Amino acid sequence: MEKLKEEIKLTGLGKPTTATLIKRTKKKAMYFRDDGCYEVFKIKVSKANTIFGKDYPEREIYPNSEDFGQCAWCYNYKDLAEEKYRNL
Repeated sequence: MEKLKEEIKLTGLGKPTTATLIKRTKKKAMYFRDDGCYEVFKIKVSKANTIFGKDYPEREIYPNSEDFGQCAWCYNYKDLAEEKYRNL
């Protein structure tokens, strides 16, 4: 299975942003974005599939916009992000 990358380029935030992995387990992860925000989430797995003729292996996926508030959260303060990470 393909794991989440340590550095991810995000484009849906108004300007290109980079998120860097801080820590993770098999089920959860915490990233720090270069705009100063922390993202904490439960890791989702996408099954192997074909999209527009391109084959993708089974892989961990970064949360999308709809995941926030359900299985992903964004914090401006590291201590709040750490607390959520511990409680997942």
